[in-house]
Amino acid sequence: MTIGAVKPSTLVVLMAACQVVAWTLAPTLTHKSPPLDVVESYMWGREWVLASYKHPAMPSWVLEASRLATGAVGWPAYLAGQLFVAATFMFVYLLGRDLLGPPRAAAGVLLMCGIAFYAWPTTEFNHNVAEMPFWAAASWAMWRAVESQRRVWWVLLGAFAAAGMYAKLTTGLLLVTLSGWMLWDREARQRLVTLGPWIAVLTFAVLVLPLAQWLLAHEFWPLRYGVDRAYMAEGGTLRFLASLLLSAAGLFILLGIAGLIRLRAPKHLAAPPHEAPVATRAIRYLMAVTGGPIALTLITAATSGLALKGAWGSSMLNLAGLLAVALTSRHFTDKALGRIAVCALVLLVVLPLGYAVVVVSWPLRAERPMRANWPQAEISRRFTDLWKAQTGQPLRIVSGDAWIAGLVGITAADNPSILSGPLPSASPWITPERLESEGMLVVWNAKRQRMPSYVLRRIASIPVGQERFRWSSSPKREDLVIEYAVVLPQRQQR
Repeated sequence: MTIGAVKPSTLVVLMAACQVVAWTLAPTLTHKSPPLDVVESYMWGREWVLASYKHPAMPSWVLEASRLATGAVGWPAYLAGQLFVAATFMFVYLLGRDLLGPPRAAAGVLLMCGIAFYAWPTTEFNHNVAEMPFWAAASWAMWRAVESQRRVWWVLLGAFAAAGMYAKLTTGLLLVTLSGWMLWDREARQRLVTLGPWIAVLTFAVLVLPLAQWLLAHEFWPLRYGVDRAYMAEGGTLRFLASLLLSAAGLFILLGIAGLIRLRAPKHLAAPPHEAPVATRAIRYLMAVTGGPIALTLITAATSGLALKGAWGSSMLNLAGLLAVALTSRHFTDKALGRIAVCALVLLVVLPLGYAVVVVSWPLRAERPMRANWPQAEISRRFTDLWKAQTGQPLRIVSGDAWIAGLVGITAADNPSILSGPLPSASPWITPERLESEGMLVVWNAKRQRMPSYVLRRIASIPVGQERFRWSSSPKREDLVIEYAVVLPQRQQR
């Protein structure tokens, strides 16, 4: 059976299924510890807050819901991340089908396998991954709303836009871009005199109001955190652009293999007879939605002097595959689609296997462990037993180095809360009364002490203990050394 005999939608479903299975199994079978962002989100999720000092809390809700549903941590987080990626593929295909037709839309989705953001980084379900499907969904809903003029699409646009904001605030860059496109595109501009766009605005405002109130009440902590991270990041706008291009390098390679990028144009450049030419307006929409957020990011960075992290552009490349197919559509054929499909399948097998090999072999060849090599289960068990032996009480609060405190807490039977952040107010679920009545366990890396100053002051006069953990079977590798201090409940201090 040839690729031409397979429906484009079937290709996309198969690709999404392979993505979910391969990239869920790779970390599940090789990780001893979840990634940093997953650990943090697990700890925040049990508090059911609207946002943390870093981001809105959608990933935390998803992970806590998965923990309650399965009774497990780890693999549900890897599965959740891949389901979000699969949803992204679906929404990109739906938009591409409207703009380019089913075969080209399928090619645009399959090309996403060549973008690094949709492979290795997705093992860490964080705000970048959580934002992806809503970015694509809002782009699709906007086009559908303008073209159909049906109110249901305007409602969906507002809902997808609001959901994106709960995933990550950088969704605002897309919303500014979509608003600008409405003012620029003649047909979209005509819709402004109808009720549709205002229904979308009302839907968005109602749904995002709780988050807006939280941000106002907490002095826009996530925005301030983002600015602080930008000051600490290395490189400027050119480095950010280079990072995006490097992440998309595989896409360009796939285009070349498919014959969509040619050094010499053939004499006859007509589109295949069964495929209509791509409308100029569709190409302009893809260019606006892809390039607009990137341009806004670069302008903001250039005018403010802030640096940028490459990972912040992950959702901005959602539609890069569709745009690439649209710009090279005169060369598009069933043969090109078949080549792209084969390459995508190879990547969906080779990359997860490569990832697994790296994680498994790392302890045998590296001097220091990657986070995936930390023995999380043993760390949690040993420190939980240690706390109970010294206090006779359930472990209710952990603090210190946020990464290590999370490792202790995520599988602890007592479901402790975490005290973290630059100020005590960043963990509003930890009240002074709780600290007095429940005490807390403070843990940190002996070689790299990283903890809030207010926690450091709290343990200044408390004896410090030390625990050692093997992370590699090689006798030449040094143990992980974790130091700790037990802040007793007030009634036990008397």
